[in-house]
Amino acid sequence: MKLSLLFILLTLSFRSVFAQKDVQRDSITVSFAYNQSEVLSADQLLTQLSKLDTSSLSLIRLVGYTDSTGSLTRNKTLAAERIKSVEIFLQRTGLNHVRIETVNANELSGFRTVPDEMNRRADLLIYRKITPPKLVFELNKPVNLNINFQGGTADILPVSYPNLEKLKNVMLEDTTLQLKLNGHVCCANDMELSVKRAYAVMRYLSLNDIDYKRMSAEGFSNSKLLFPDDSEEHMSLNRRVEAIFYRKTE
Repeated sequence: MKLSLLFILLTLSFRSVFAQKDVQRDSITVSFAYNQSEVLSADQLLTQLSKLDTSSLSLIRLVGYTDSTGSLTRNKTLAAERIKSVEIFLQRTGLNHVRIETVNANELSGFRTVPDEMNRRADLLIYRKITPPKLVFELNKPVNLNINFQGGTADILPVSYPNLEKLKNVMLEDTTLQLKLNGHVCCANDMELSVKRAYAVMRYLSLNDIDYKRMSAEGFSNSKLLFPDDSEEHMSLNRRVEAIFYRKTE
């Protein structure tokens, strides 16, 4: 099978996985009076916000609620007013640079077993950006990416996706780098599968804004085992893709 056709087939069969980098770390509840949208205990809220470490904040999700009294139309409007009131409040703080998403949940708090006044609120869900560890490598030397596959396939194991993200970030951060991807298999000789695995990683990178012209792929079958194929753990580690980073010479 020609490599160009192989690349097309992998394009059609590739299944991407979303890597979530924003993690909720804090939450703050803002209370309101019945049928009102003015923030209660503004000084207390300001104190809570001032204690937040703003260095890694990436997102505030602002969710507005109401109790179940009154019409649904009125409660949707009231929740929107409460959200707007908190947004304006946040603009007066050091959080005015943080991206805000809003959700009008009005009567959908899920806390209907508690007194109505506990649903007269808006929740600030605070998300922080998690920076993954960087990939360490030397130019012109193979590096094991710890990107592994299901036995007998070019399906990347889900546990490998954080390592794919590291690889992607390296290529995005330094656009002078070129990349050679080396595919490997365990057990029996299977050159075609080793090539497919290298192209699976190339496909992932190309779908994530890495120019395919900066990459090449090669298969080595089972000629470069890391470990003897004497256990499932060793066989899994041998089913891998390695990388060589280099720069073009003039």
